[in-house]
Amino acid sequence: MHKKLSNVEFSYFIGQKVEEVNTEKNIVFGMAFESGFLTIECPWRIRCDNEVAIGYSDVRHSAGKFSHKNAEQILLGKRIVNIFHFEQISDLVVEFENGIYLELFHDSSYYEGWQLGTEKGLYLFTLPGGSYSD
Repeated sequence: MHKKLSNVEFSYFIGQKVEEVNTEKNIVFGMAFESGFLTIECPWRIRCDNEVAIGYSDVRHSAGKFSHKNAEQILLGKRIVNIFHFEQISDLVVEFENGIYLELFHDSSYYEGWQLGTEKGLYLFTLPGGSYSD
């Protein structure tokens, strides 16, 4: 299956840095940028070049070894280089400087997956089943 990039414009986010990563155990994983936010309620992974550094399964199944604090150590202060949004199933890839990628995979027919928003009014989110809305 060929994934098609959406036509959503993400230039607003390019160059913004991660200012905060939510590390609280009982609160949804997410982060704040200089002028925006990303809330993650679906499986995810952080890839450094071609290797998974940490992912949703690590945090969920090996909580004694991994937590959102590991993600914070990798992402805090990093600038966004590019954002790729795929129309089918609405996967999202945020490329950060230094070859770091945050990849989100919508995996539910019942729940929303992620929300990306700005102070300027852009609000993009995935719907149950994997479609998206703005």
